[in-house]
Amino acid sequence: MSTTLLERLAGILVDYFGVEAEEVHPDATFAELDLDSLAIVEFALVAEKEFGVPIGEDEVSPQGRVSDALALLDAKGARGDD
Repeated sequence: MSTTLLERLAGILVDYFGVEAEEVHPDATFAELDLDSLAIVEFALVAEKEFGVPIGEDEVSPQGRVSDALALLDAKGARGDD
């Protein structure tokens, strides 16, 4: 079964940060998902490990959207499937 990049990212937000799955959509900001600056740093570390690409602290922010994170991951070569 193929897993999309959005599904994998949503999995991180749900499993590690307690976000409700239905709240995760491309237009949602991390602030709307209740991720503050400290949680964003943790999110970057978890996503870096999950996707195998470096993510700098300054590349994601609470004001950033899920779609921004998806574009960043895609630009760095992350893929949906493992």
